[in-house]
Amino acid sequence: MSTIITMIAGRLGLGRLASGVIAWAVIAFLASGAVLTGYELIKHKGADEVRAKIEKENTDAIHKGIDARMSLDQCIDAGGVYDFRRQRCDAATLGPR
Repeated sequence: MSTIITMIAGRLGLGRLASGVIAWAVIAFLASGAVLTGYELIKHKGADEVRAKIEKENTDAIHKGIDARMSLDQCIDAGGVYDFRRQRCDAATLGPR
C-alpha cells in the first residue's frame, strides 16, 4: 500500500496524506463495484430460475387443459355427462338434463 501511495504522490505531486485518501477511495470504489456486480449476477440468476419455473408450470397447465377438453369432448361424444367438480365423465342421465 505504501508503494501505491508513493507512486500516486510522485505522479500527481500531492502529499502522502492526499495520496493515501485517493488510494483508499479507489480501493473502496473497486470493492463496492465488485460487490454490486456479484449481487446483480446472483439476482438475475435467481430471476431466470423463477421465470423458468413459471414457464414450466404454465406449460403443464396448458397441457392439462387440453387433456381435460379432450376428455370433455370424448365424454359428450359417448353420451355421458362430464362432472367438472370431479373432473371425470359420468354415465348418461336417464331423465332430462
